Amino acid sequence: MEFDNSIYDQIEAFISEKMSEDEKRLFESKIQSDNELKKEVDLHRSLKIAINDKKWHLTENVKDNDEFNQIKSIRRSKKYTDIESSIGEAGDQYFENEMKSKRYKAWMYYVGAAVAIACIAFFINYYSGNQSTNALYAEYSNWNDLPSLTVQNENENILAEGERLFLATEYDKAVIIFSNALRDISLQGQSPDPYVLSYLGASYLELNDYESALLTFDQLLNSNTIDSSKGYWYKAMVYLKHGNKQKVGEQLKLILQSERNFNFQKAKELCEKLDLGLICT
Repeated sequence: MEFDNSIYDQIEAFISEKMSEDEKRLFESKIQSDNELKKEVDLHRSLKIAINDKKWHLTENVKDNDEFNQIKSIRRSKKYTDIESSIGEAGDQYFENEMKSKRYKAWMYYVGAAVAIACIAFFINYYSGNQSTNALYAEYSNWNDLPSLTVQNENENILAEGERLFLATEYDKAVIIFSNALRDISLQGQSPDPYVLSYLGASYLELNDYESALLTFDQLLNSNTIDSSKGYWYKAMVYLKHGNKQKVGEQLKLILQSERNFNFQKAKELCEKLDLGLICT
């Protein structure tokens, strides 16, 4: 059953407790005498309660710096941005089709509630499965450790541009530059540059392209340079972001075989924080 907009205004005022006592008594009488109106009020109230409960649960659990870092990681993820984009497209389509409907205000409330609940459920589910690993990824994936690509000749000018794009979080563009640089190095019959491999793998990882990141870091491990052990740590970061603690432990164990390996002490810390004693030893 359709209602006038004035009825929806009254429903909203009623469930938000913005009516005077006299207005409230009159509206309650209407509800008792109109079963369809009662169903409409109950639906509005249920949605409001659902949203408020979910928001409270979320804010109660987002308190410390680790979880704020986790939110930043989620905000950068492709999964989040895809959902955000889909919601925006659905909203545009809704406005186009429903703007002139008599039930505009009611449907706006329903759509808004559904979107809010979906987004909050996404965050809660994400936290429950990946809370510790995502927080630790934000803490330990410090790409400031990557070497600066100095500007000395034309080729290095290109690499410096790749570094600039990486630091600007334009990872897709950085991937193109570093991939082309590795191709040119290969065509010249030279071994892959470990610095370029590091930047390329990190770019793939920030784009959540885990498979390409792992393949790139495997190349780094096989480069037979003093930087090759960094591949173990970077692969650990891939698995950490992906939420695979078992695989993280396997990489950390390889690092802990020698104190000369990159980030030996951090590997010990991370093992303890993830409670991976049996895997790491």
